[in-house]
Amino acid sequence: MSKLLITDLDNTLYDWVSYFSQSFEVLVDSIVHLTGIEKNILLRDFKKVHQKYNSSERPFAALEVNAIIEYFGTSDKEVLEKKLAPAFRKFSEKRKKTLKLYNGVAETLSKFKNQGIKVVGHTESYEVNAVYRAKKLGLDKYLNHLYTIGSDSSSHPDQSKPMIDPGDMEWVIKLPEIERKPNPRLVIDICEREGVSLEDTYYIGDSIVKDISMANAAGVSSVWAKYGKEFHNTNWQLLVSITHWTDEAVRIEEDLRKMYSQETPMFEVSAFSELLNIINP
Repeated sequence: MSKLLITDLDNTLYDWVSYFSQSFEVLVDSIVHLTGIEKNILLRDFKKVHQKYNSSERPFAALEVNAIIEYFGTSDKEVLEKKLAPAFRKFSEKRKKTLKLYNGVAETLSKFKNQGIKVVGHTESYEVNAVYRAKKLGLDKYLNHLYTIGSDSSSHPDQSKPMIDPGDMEWVIKLPEIERKPNPRLVIDICEREGVSLEDTYYIGDSIVKDISMANAAGVSSVWAKYGKEFHNTNWQLLVSITHWTDEAVRIEEDLRKMYSQETPMFEVSAFSELLNIINP
């Protein structure tokens, strides 16, 4: 029987916390330099926009930040994009430098592919961000499918621009907004779509609460990527300051943490490459 590996993306295949926090901080610091607006005011207003869209990963949210609109005296996104062009450019440059796979990820995925082990990605990130990162990292060479949350809105000034390249429509499987971790039905549905039994499926992720509890409840082999929690605290604190989570979302997360904190993974790894010792063709 064929084997299936379902892998989380953020902080499992790459350090998302470090990547995005550093890129976002460069964006904000550049806006401070361009406008003189205080950083704490920008962070406060970014948070409002992030909560509006239920996502912190929207660099073009800067075009909807109240303090920026007031400073330039316009809400015209095309005008604001030109005014903030140096900041967006620095964001893109930093993003390219910090978006990197963890050591051994590409080599491990390549070996699994050669061994005939099917690998798919599963993330709660919206499709526009998940697909961008996956393709920049070359993950489309290894992942049979990418399961991600469908996007229904964009902060991009060009609203006619598609969320993802039409050529990726078959590779990307869009999940509805309500289908989020730790719902075990997600894992069961993926197994059914990929044509692999639960007994022959492994799920790896960095979150005990969301990834491991879900995999255990679904009846697949759970693998905790414990290395995914090894990020710098200052990077994490910046993300907390601009989080899209509302007070209600925080409460729900705390309830989940209490409910699933005692979950035990079937396996745990200190590096992604250790999966080679767990999954045999």
